[in-house]
Amino acid sequence: MSWLQRLLGKEPAPPRPTRAARAAPAGGAAGVVVSAAAQRAATEPVAGLRRALVGRDGQIGAFELLLPERIAHRLRERPDGAAAAAHHMALLAAAGTLAQRRPVLVHLSATLLAREGLLAQVAPNVWVCVDSPSEVAPSLAAALRERGARLGAHDGLPAARPELDFVLCQGQGSAGTVETLLLAAERWREKQPRIAMVALGLPQIEDIERLLGAGFTLAGGAMARSSAVLTGRPLGAAAHRICELLNHLALDRDTALIADAVRPDVALAYRLLRYANSPSIGLKQGVQTVEQAVLVLGRAELYRWLSVSLLAAADSRQAGRALQEAALARGRLLELLARGRGDEHPAAHFTLGLLSLISPLLQVPLAVAIEPLRLGEDARAALLDRSGPWALGLELLDALDAGDAARAQALVDAQGSAGDVLALQEQAWTWAAGLSAAPNPPR
Repeated sequence: MSWLQRLLGKEPAPPRPTRAARAAPAGGAAGVVVSAAAQRAATEPVAGLRRALVGRDGQIGAFELLLPERIAHRLRERPDGAAAAAHHMALLAAAGTLAQRRPVLVHLSATLLAREGLLAQVAPNVWVCVDSPSEVAPSLAAALRERGARLGAHDGLPAARPELDFVLCQGQGSAGTVETLLLAAERWREKQPRIAMVALGLPQIEDIERLLGAGFTLAGGAMARSSAVLTGRPLGAAAHRICELLNHLALDRDTALIADAVRPDVALAYRLLRYANSPSIGLKQGVQTVEQAVLVLGRAELYRWLSVSLLAAADSRQAGRALQEAALARGRLLELLARGRGDEHPAAHFTLGLLSLISPLLQVPLAVAIEPLRLGEDARAALLDRSGPWALGLELLDALDAGDAARAQALVDAQGSAGDVLALQEQAWTWAAGLSAAPNPPR
């Protein structure tokens, strides 16, 4: 099934909370002995903060996984102590589960990595970035690679030794960021020709694409920001048609009219019929006409399906698939939060999350992208002016992009939603990945 077919399917079970106490029991197999205070601290859930990194193929190629700031702040006084070891073991356990699908980048001090029991928690496909690579013993680096993990370090003075698998460069958010990082990559490859380059903190999606095109393996940053918004390109024909259908639903027009509008678009009609007949819908009898499909889905779910279809109508760009998956995760997160506070129309918040990335996806100004849509005043104010009650949802997404989980949780609490924002973010990314991993996602 395609990702659109699975839109109404069974939701994946929420990920089991990972707890440091389970990952590193006192005197257990992990071999780390921690104090009673450290054990108490380590019983907090450590669902890591995920930040997406784009790969060379334009899809989300990896995730950076961070400790929540409320934990990281407490550990700064003793970054290599027993409590830090316990929390990072829990984070590595979470990374190991996540790395079964995609690589996961984590940050560790060289001292922590050398601590007894930490290496046993590093799973295959985990990229470990250390602060002082020269302090990592060759035997430890070899053992790390034997486990299928990779060893890297932050950008600095390039050297031939120690041998690294990747270098992590940090963008500065300035106009010369790309050129500076390209020069850094050239210097490192002179010393270590096979090294992989990773960039974080890039100021806009075009910078991410430029570095990937220049040979960087992974790049991440402000995917919602784009220089293309200044070009004033017209909205494509496919996107216009989907906007018209969304408006029919917004105006509460008869479903027969909606079916009449879908029927002439062969590709859209086919996808709608295929979706309505998918096993996830669970109908005993097949749907044979567009009219039947419209009735089967119902107005609310048809609106959500069309909103997702709008992403598929985007003109191709290098990072288009990554933007689509990120938009799905954003929409799903806002929808889950809306459900948690008992909102009457959670699907509208799903659409808000999707549209927060529609400008770089369609490569048109945001005002142009949403102009054909009859959005409610709260949605329009939030998207165009960052004002009104729904703007808090977009502020939350910005906080997560910036790695500020504490600010994001405060915004969740202010809106009266239930649940831990990082646990809900985990559910949202898992759901979005399930759709994007389908054999024939839209291009």
